[in-house]
Amino acid sequence: METRISGLTKLFEQSIGVKEPWYIRSIETKDAEVHVYVDIREGNLLPCPECGRMCVRAGYEKEERVWRHGDCLFYPCYVHCRRPRVRCGEHKTKVVEAPWARKSSRFTLMFEGYAMLLLADMPILKASKLLRCNEKSLTRILRYWVQEAVEKDNLQEVRSIAADETSFKRGQSYVTVIIDAAKRRVIDVEDGRAAQQIIDFSYKLEEKGGSCERISFVSSDLSSAYRTGFQFCFPNAKHTVDKFHVKKLLLDALDEVRKSEQQEQKVKRKFSKKLLMIPETRQTKEQRDKVAQLSREYPKTGRAFRMVQALDTVYASSNEETAKERLEGLYRWMRRSRLEPMKRVAKTLRSYFEEILNFFRSRLTNAICEGINSMIQAAKRKARGYHTFEGFSSMIYLIAAKLSLAFPNPLRYLE
Repeated sequence: METRISGLTKLFEQSIGVKEPWYIRSIETKDAEVHVYVDIREGNLLPCPECGRMCVRAGYEKEERVWRHGDCLFYPCYVHCRRPRVRCGEHKTKVVEAPWARKSSRFTLMFEGYAMLLLADMPILKASKLLRCNEKSLTRILRYWVQEAVEKDNLQEVRSIAADETSFKRGQSYVTVIIDAAKRRVIDVEDGRAAQQIIDFSYKLEEKGGSCERISFVSSDLSSAYRTGFQFCFPNAKHTVDKFHVKKLLLDALDEVRKSEQQEQKVKRKFSKKLLMIPETRQTKEQRDKVAQLSREYPKTGRAFRMVQALDTVYASSNEETAKERLEGLYRWMRRSRLEPMKRVAKTLRSYFEEILNFFRSRLTNAICEGINSMIQAAKRKARGYHTFEGFSSMIYLIAAKLSLAFPNPLRYLE
């Protein structure tokens, strides 16, 4: 019996992280819970929490502190201890931090490590049920370890970036996600979607070893706010307007033409607008025949469709010179088309002419952003627990920043 208790004590020492002069005084079970009582041996000098200087003891803190530990045999486990105080000549009397928990946390390091492993692969609500821990506490754990890694993130090698927005809450609530285009990872998340968010990122870039002057290429949608921020913060960067957002402009205008012409026609034949969104090079023979028939029945829609396909031809160009000729030709065609939606888009193309052509120098698109955005929205739908920007941004960093998180790995004992 004594051997079993001794073995159990050693197991808990290893699990919690108890080392001399700390020791486990007793282990008790009550009310379907496991309680581990930790004490510290008398007569030892202890380091000051502020300066690390070895100091004499000055009693204990007034009240016993309790930390939540990992479950034991499916029962909740708690660590109890009255931490000692030391008297430092410089910092006066201070309470010594417990080595098994970080400062101000009510959870042991091993519990937090296990929680982080779960949060990386499952929604926060499900993790809270498995751990029998409320969502707010788990969010605080997530924020601490993620933000620690974010602060240590080195951005010295960043040369090209892409910015995109993603929705946070219902209504007009968005965050700006900045991505290292080369390494395809999130390097910053800002609350809002304006020029100020780009400016705030530029300060962080400099603080983490990067340089605004060394940024060669930037990519974003057609937002004038992002464009202003990039021009102000990154003087040497060429701004590329994302080609998928450019094409969306033309597709939206095409849909306006389609709806207008269908209303004009006395005999209406229903057809899916999705058919007109398929690039001509990816259409089957049957789809091409349908588009040809629709173009005869709806000539305005047919012309608008061919303009959209002409944009694909622009982006398929092998060099910038050819692309410029094709883009100018498309612009003139749209201006003379007598289709008001297409003429309106033509003005936008002209105002972003150089930014569109920069694609052939940078080859940057927001495809990476869109892929990460879909991951973020999927995680948000599953989670239903990130009600604050801090929690939401921490989740984004966790799944898409490729950070080196320093939380303890509770599975190391299985290796």
